[in-house]
Amino acid sequence: MSSNIKLIFFLIIFTKLLASTAQSQIVYINMERLFNESKAGISLNKQISEINNLNEKNIKKLESEIKSEDENINSQKNILNEEELKKKIAKLNNKIKEYQNLLKQNKDNLNKKKIEGTNAILEILKPILSEYSKKNSISMVLQKQNVVIGKKELDITKDIILILDEKIKKIDIN
Repeated sequence: MSSNIKLIFFLIIFTKLLASTAQSQIVYINMERLFNESKAGISLNKQISEINNLNEKNIKKLESEIKSEDENINSQKNILNEEELKKKIAKLNNKIKEYQNLLKQNKDNLNKKKIEGTNAILEILKPILSEYSKKNSISMVLQKQNVVIGKKELDITKDIILILDEKIKKIDIN
């Protein structure tokens, strides 16, 4: 008898839970697409790319200086005395350390700028998603990467990109 009561109680709760979720609307958004297709995302990606290109140009310049200096030392190995050779090698090693530090610094700086830009877009996006959810009676917005399968009609990415493009056209990370 008590197991029947538990079963009936469980069925009642489960039925109410299903009824409440049937009324709620769950949608998803493709954040990668939003960052690649929105005007703000395109602006951010362009600036990141420009910074990366400038960094690579500086790195290549330093690489060529190091290579040239190394070749110079190798060509003078037999001519220079031991003390002068050690000085030149020490100078080259310092330049190599400088090169490695510059690589790390550029990478860290680029990541920092990317995170700052992404956070700026997300701060603008939060109220947009909140307002859109209220307007369209949406209970939950998921990221597409967390959705295993879903109808295309539940994808709100295009609508959000249009709204975001009206609100902001450019993100400045410099």
